[in-house]
Amino acid sequence: MSGGLSHHADVRFLDECNPALVERNADEFRRLRELLVQVEEPALRAERHTQWHSEGSETYRSRLTDARELVTHMAEAFDKAASALHAYALALATAKSHYGNGTRSERALASLIATKGTAITKVAQEAEPMRQWEDMRATTGVFDFLAEVTLDVDDIRDEANRHHDDAGGSFHLARTVEQEAREACVHALKQAYELMPELRIRGGERPDLYAAMADLRREGEEARGNPLTHLPGSGPKREVHGTVGDAYMSPELKDIRTRVAGLPQGEDMYWNPPESDAEKARWIARNKEVLRAAAEHAGLPEELLAGIAWNEISGQPGYADDITDHLRHAADFPLSPITPENLPHRLGGVPDQTSFGPIAIQLRRGAEVLGYDPAHLTEAQRALVEESLQDHRQNAFIAAGHLAQIKAETAYADVPADQLTGAQMREIAARYNGGPYWESQKAQNYGDDFTDGLGQVKEAMR
Repeated sequence: MSGGLSHHADVRFLDECNPALVERNADEFRRLRELLVQVEEPALRAERHTQWHSEGSETYRSRLTDARELVTHMAEAFDKAASALHAYALALATAKSHYGNGTRSERALASLIATKGTAITKVAQEAEPMRQWEDMRATTGVFDFLAEVTLDVDDIRDEANRHHDDAGGSFHLARTVEQEAREACVHALKQAYELMPELRIRGGERPDLYAAMADLRREGEEARGNPLTHLPGSGPKREVHGTVGDAYMSPELKDIRTRVAGLPQGEDMYWNPPESDAEKARWIARNKEVLRAAAEHAGLPEELLAGIAWNEISGQPGYADDITDHLRHAADFPLSPITPENLPHRLGGVPDQTSFGPIAIQLRRGAEVLGYDPAHLTEAQRALVEESLQDHRQNAFIAAGHLAQIKAETAYADVPADQLTGAQMREIAARYNGGPYWESQKAQNYGDDFTDGLGQVKEAMR
């Protein structure tokens, strides 16, 4: 293909990219811009229409001018940032469309390859279909396909080459579109950052922020009714923390542990999860204060979190999660003859996709909610995330955080918690179960089960 070829590994990061979340961040910058624009008019009016003369009048006008210009420059910066992210979100959606075309061609290639050879080594099992076909058609034996030396692939060569080139071409388009858009976005964001004024304190004196806290809280309460103080449907404002890096406990996890310390113990059923509806209703009722607090903290309806819990708490006991995790880690060891994905039945899967806790959450999703980078977890961080997920109270807060992330990816991200419809909550449940494949029959059945249990959930939460 004249446009160039790329492999799946080159664009695998697009699996985790979500245009809706990028657009949500653009909306946040746009909200701040609109909030600042509201300040400009009264600031200009105060500056130009206040008539009085005294020794301090000139200083007053100078300070007002400085404040107005400060607001103007900040509004311009946030506007530029919003436009940059909006453009990147559109390009990212296009890139993911190309990526989807590539994965479909890749699956067709994989099916075709399966009619001719079976990967017998871990290296071959881990290789993507494009690499596997490149090895098979060259008969080099690099990946050690079964009987590759005598393998006759001539009857599938043309079709396999077509799927290979279609996949590689689509992956290359996805890579090119995203890379060019990202570079343009980063450049524009740097320009926006340079527009932000640099605030310095004269004379080395530090402001007494503690003394000003009462006034700041009062101003915050007065502004709470302004819709521009938060994005619709975003829930309560929370602190935003930087990258955790190698730090053992993240600020998000510290916050959750502080919150659960003041909540009832509830009921943990690590060894013997509930099975019947009566047992599930009892679990919901005994943990309702925790579920309610977690949902409120995430800006969600309590019945959404409790409904997901209803679906999940009758799964396998906690020790079975531990066994699954142990076997996947063993299979991931370099000397293992099999990859974790090729373990039998429910054991198959990469270690970071192992689910833990009564409300089953994959370890990598839990890490994201807690502010860690799933791709660079230290062993200590991984153990801490796993421990937190298996504690039923912390698990509820982490699950709520994950559900809030899912809601932010939907077309109704701006709908407040108390206005979410049953159909919208059902869709969130399906997304929770199916991820990118939430429209599959399995995920849709999960959404139906969520809806069917809502009546009993609401009764248990009373």
